[in-house]
Amino acid sequence: MEGDATHGGHRQDNKYCAYCTTPDGKLKSKAQVREGMIKYMMKSEKKSEDEARQMVDDHMSRMPAWKGK
Repeated sequence: MEGDATHGGHRQDNKYCAYCTTPDGKLKSKAQVREGMIKYMMKSEKKSEDEARQMVDDHMSRMPAWKGK
């Protein structure tokens, strides 16, 4: 992440990104983040829902907040 705007709560010391956190920098639930990422992949990357879900689940399994979960 680069710059305050990409960090949760717009704080460099927050290890989570702005998309995975609430405006005050607290981590959103895994379900909230997952659904947001799926919608993004379907709209921006033109993926089917099944493709998006598979890609998001794979990606989230490597993210610090949900690694191995």
